[in-house]
Amino acid sequence: MRPDDAATLEDAAWRTFVKRLADLLAGLWPAMPERLGDRYPAFIDLAVQQAGEQGLTRVASVARFVNLWFVWGPAYHERPGFEWALAILAAGGGTAAAASRDWLTVHQLVQRSLTELQRLPGARIEPQALADADTQVMAAFAGLGSQGRMHPTEPPPAPHAACDLEAADIRVLDDIALMQYRLGQGATAGDWQRSAIATPPALRIDASRPVPKLVAMLSNPAGQGPQARLQVRVRAMALCHGDVHPVLGFSGPHGRWVWTGHESKAASWPVAARDQPLPRAGPGSAIAEETSPELQRLEIEVCGLRDEGEPIGPVQALVSVWPVAQWWLDLQRAAPETQPVLPGPRAWQASRSRCRIERDGVVQEGAALQQQFETGLDGAAAVGLQALAAAWESLPGLTSVRMDALLGLLVGKASMTWGWAYGPGGLDGPALMRVVAQLDLNGCLADLQLGGELALLGTRSRLTVRLAGQAALRQTVQHDTPTPPLSEVLLAVVTRWRFPIELTLEPLANGAGSVLQLTGPATGALVGEAGLRPCTKGCSGWEWFVGLRLEPVAVPLQITDPLLGQQQLLQPLLPALTLVNWSLG
Repeated sequence: MRPDDAATLEDAAWRTFVKRLADLLAGLWPAMPERLGDRYPAFIDLAVQQAGEQGLTRVASVARFVNLWFVWGPAYHERPGFEWALAILAAGGGTAAAASRDWLTVHQLVQRSLTELQRLPGARIEPQALADADTQVMAAFAGLGSQGRMHPTEPPPAPHAACDLEAADIRVLDDIALMQYRLGQGATAGDWQRSAIATPPALRIDASRPVPKLVAMLSNPAGQGPQARLQVRVRAMALCHGDVHPVLGFSGPHGRWVWTGHESKAASWPVAARDQPLPRAGPGSAIAEETSPELQRLEIEVCGLRDEGEPIGPVQALVSVWPVAQWWLDLQRAAPETQPVLPGPRAWQASRSRCRIERDGVVQEGAALQQQFETGLDGAAAVGLQALAAAWESLPGLTSVRMDALLGLLVGKASMTWGWAYGPGGLDGPALMRVVAQLDLNGCLADLQLGGELALLGTRSRLTVRLAGQAALRQTVQHDTPTPPLSEVLLAVVTRWRFPIELTLEPLANGAGSVLQLTGPATGALVGEAGLRPCTKGCSGWEWFVGLRLEPVAVPLQITDPLLGQQQLLQPLLPALTLVNWSLG
């Protein structure tokens, strides 16, 4: 059907409705058409027009609004003494509103009209007459839709009686103990302890406190400890039928659970978090992984109709369940000692490491984590130093080579805890990833000394290159509020360094009398960064990482020869090298 044809049919259906309405009301209130005579159709048209101006589009709502004109007269809401009607219409929005909204508006107009008729002495119309007429009008037009869509496939429901909530409480019962790792104070300062924290207070829903869009919960996955229990208590203001409403529903992976009528006044049930597999590299290899919650839906169904005031109406809330587990990591890595690398290949000794990882007070396997630091990080450092030694040995004209190295990466102490926690709104709003850490680390502790005798263009010199420095990573991290965001806090857990080259050149005697001298500072440095960064291996947490590079090393020289005079040159000593590119996991 073409759009123009559909519009024509809708217009015709609307005119038919207006004619049916005029005929029905003429039979219910015969005195009005008798008094108006030929003006009666115009009276109906004006009433229908004003219903539209008040935002009423639902057919049954328009019919009930027009019915009130027979009780109070045309445009009664604009006359003195009917301020109550104007207030009800103003609360409805004044523009095209949802069907449920304009149904509420007309219902409250009718209910207040019944009250006013009972209050007024000698009223021209008995309250029961209005009630009977309103019932017949609803019955005649309840199956129709709204203007522009007169015949919907599923007509909107038309509740006749007030049915709404007075209040509802949502709370988490104390079925699981909430514990967090915390740093001690006073005599126990610096010591970590597990401390109980309070269950967040209940959420109350009433006319002044709407339902939150998201309700947060902390619980264990199924089969991994007790589940938290969600309790909902419902108190109705008025009900259309005690066996029908309220309906309390809870939907999730389990399907849908339903409590109806009396059963919905107070119900509780276990709620499980989503199963969260450990990082592939083992416990503690991913820090503060922001895992996905289990999403479930809470619904409280009522008609959402009040005789006066703003209804609470049907309640819907998304319940997000995060894992309650709390983690604690204690890392200690001893500072290294200087080790010879040249002459000859030498085995590199890793820094002694100690890793302790706990989940809710239960010690987890830490051998894999320790191995990643000793074999992974220190192993990568050994490979990088061998590459540096090979580049030094390959320098043309260099003999009597030697290299001693002190290189410690992420050495010192670090202790930290992380896990999901209730936000400042408790059950109202998303959980947050709590992270508390004390870091007393050196991202890099280096003293690399390379030496040898350099023969260059008839000169001999004793050459020493040194790359040394210390890059501290000493911080206290405390993230237990939504702002600043966790990413901003943890991106700051990093240290960067640039250790410039130190070079000495000592001329050695030779038969030609040529001398090699420095004419300026050498270029090149040991640069890098270490700390935490977002995981790069397919999870949502944070990983320890170290990057260590050598900028190309070159030195400006001058050769002074008794016969040939002076010669300037820039002598390369070491190429650019990536020594370490490591991350945990």
